Amino acid sequence: MLARTLLRTALPRGHLALRSAVATVQKPRYFSHSSVSFNEKKEQEKPKSILDDDMLARAGFEEDPAKGDKKDQSQEKSARRKRRVKTTKDRQREKWANIFYSSMLLGGVGALGYMARDWDSEEEQKELEGLDIANGYTPGLMYERLSKRMSKAFSFFSEPVFENLLPPPPPEQYRRPLTLVLALDDLLIHSSWDTKHGWRTAKRPGLDYFLGYLSQYYEIVIFSTNYQMNSERTVLKMDPLRAYIQYALYREACRYKDGKIIKDMSLLNRDLGKTVAVDVNPDSVSMQPENAILLKPWNGENDTTLIDLIPLLEYLATQPIKDVRPVIKSFSDSDDVIAEYKKREARLREKWREENKHLFERAGKPNVGTFMASIIGMSPNAMSKEPKMPLDAIREHGQAQYENLQKFLRENAPKFLEEEQKLKEEYGKMTLNKLMTEGMPTPEDIAKQQAKKAAEETAQT
Repeated sequence: MLARTLLRTALPRGHLALRSAVATVQKPRYFSHSSVSFNEKKEQEKPKSILDDDMLARAGFEEDPAKGDKKDQSQEKSARRKRRVKTTKDRQREKWANIFYSSMLLGGVGALGYMARDWDSEEEQKELEGLDIANGYTPGLMYERLSKRMSKAFSFFSEPVFENLLPPPPPEQYRRPLTLVLALDDLLIHSSWDTKHGWRTAKRPGLDYFLGYLSQYYEIVIFSTNYQMNSERTVLKMDPLRAYIQYALYREACRYKDGKIIKDMSLLNRDLGKTVAVDVNPDSVSMQPENAILLKPWNGENDTTLIDLIPLLEYLATQPIKDVRPVIKSFSDSDDVIAEYKKREARLREKWREENKHLFERAGKPNVGTFMASIIGMSPNAMSKEPKMPLDAIREHGQAQYENLQKFLRENAPKFLEEEQKLKEEYGKMTLNKLMTEGMPTPEDIAKQQAKKAAEETAQT
């Protein structure tokens, strides 16, 4: 202590300050060193995980590729994959997977080779339209036979559901002179969508009169290119009593060919010489264009197209025409079928008046007929009217028939609906229209329906 005191007194004041600064600097170095040592001890005392990198690699876990050098990580991953041990289960899976893929490959090659074989018979060659493809095992012939058979195999998804889309024609006393095939969308109805109302369907002006009037001359068939689930309710609303529309066909009855949805009317089970189609899409009737009357698509605006079309369809049904196709084909060069028919009817009317000029000259003059009419109390004017053209007489008769039919339906509509409901309960899907066109169900059908109904009642009790 004495020596330290003497030293303090001997050193100048500046040196004392330097010594104090040195001591101050050394002091944090000391505490820093001691804290590092303490942290190292804590890290050494931390428990280590038993899941080391090798075990994680075997389990399929990889490190984050963002950490460390990418090249080193790729090398480390490849090394881990090599170190990964395959279990017996893994080997069995690989074995059966290889067997499955190999068998699939061999089976596919074998199936293609079998479909490329020679023709089994001349009937098959005719059916597949391969008369120009001979037998033989050259690559070209094998490919052509394979192509024909492949197209036939996939035609299941593009052909109609049935070979005969309609049942046989009804008995003669219930049969209409002709069959009328009508498109649905953009001919009879028009559907549109907007943000305010959503989907809305409009019925074309004059549709009820069009169907009611022509139903006395035609067996009416609705043929839509939409699926049944989308259009069936619309067809039912068009004819709730099933008095006008005999049958309805949908997308399931169409043929898909060359990217077109086609209505093949040869499958209707009806005479094409007595079949008339009205459509708005040439592709839909491309297989029988000589049977089709093409109109412009309806966009929902007010028009009289259906009413204006009635005279042409009425003419085809009431005249002694054995085959309607030549008559319809004569309109193929015209852009407006309705206007063209009006011109032809006007020329026909002028010709008839010229040929029957003497009848018009005699009209209005007193004759034996007017004299006898006055005697029995009839009006003389009734016997002195101008003669009527046969087309006019037919239309008057058709109008009278239509009015009688409408009156009958109005008076008996509730009764019809009640009877139809009873028929459905008794005989399943029997309707009034089906009853009129196909007759009563057979005894076998009645027995089956009664047995089914009895079984249901037994199950309920």
